[in-house]
Amino acid sequence: MVFLVSQLLFALFGLFGLMTWACSDMPLAVREIAINTRRNAEHGSSYAMMRVLSICLKILAVMLWIIGIATIVAVSVTGSAIPELLSGLPL
Repeated sequence: MVFLVSQLLFALFGLFGLMTWACSDMPLAVREIAINTRRNAEHGSSYAMMRVLSICLKILAVMLWIIGIATIVAVSVTGSAIPELLSGLPL
């Protein structure tokens, strides 16, 4: 049971982290589109916060992976208590 829960958590946090990491390049693509569709490139914003958003999304993805690993370790360490916790649920 503990092994299955650990594998499910690994897949869940791994997938969410991977999706967040993949989406972190989207603000940069939107920035490039916004800059390239202007008539005059010298005027207007450089959209610097789009780079910050991209970096923050990558940090979030890494944090998801770290939280996932910590959760897997916690489930593995407290594995013998999981059936007792699940037996108290009203099903």
